[in-house]
Amino acid sequence: MIRRLRALVIEASSTAVPDADWSGFWPGISARIPRESPRPVHDAWWLPLWRPFWGHPRLSFGGALAAGLLVVLSLGSLPETTTIVDPGSVIVQDVSTPEPNKSVMVYSMAGQPGTVIWLLDTADDS
Repeated sequence: MIRRLRALVIEASSTAVPDADWSGFWPGISARIPRESPRPVHDAWWLPLWRPFWGHPRLSFGGALAAGLLVVLSLGSLPETTTIVDPGSVIVQDVSTPEPNKSVMVYSMAGQPGTVIWLLDTADDS
């Protein structure tokens, strides 16, 4: 089986591939050139923004430095995202509800504005 496959691959690779026929290519191109009107080539949208910096290394370096400074200042002014809360500072105000399958928990943190209200469904849905 493998010998037969190897013989087929060798036979297929030794077969000469005919050259492509390009005789109809250039006459078609030559006929289309007078018929079609030229279309203007537009620059990329960013190229007019880049041209003032082109060939001015000091201006390019200054722009890159200003962009880097902007990034550093932006990242430095981000608010602290993690807040460690002492569990003893949470004040639970109410956990009762007249519904037998519902639970309400109202709590706030000492020294922090705002109150958190959780509405919980304790019924088993299975």
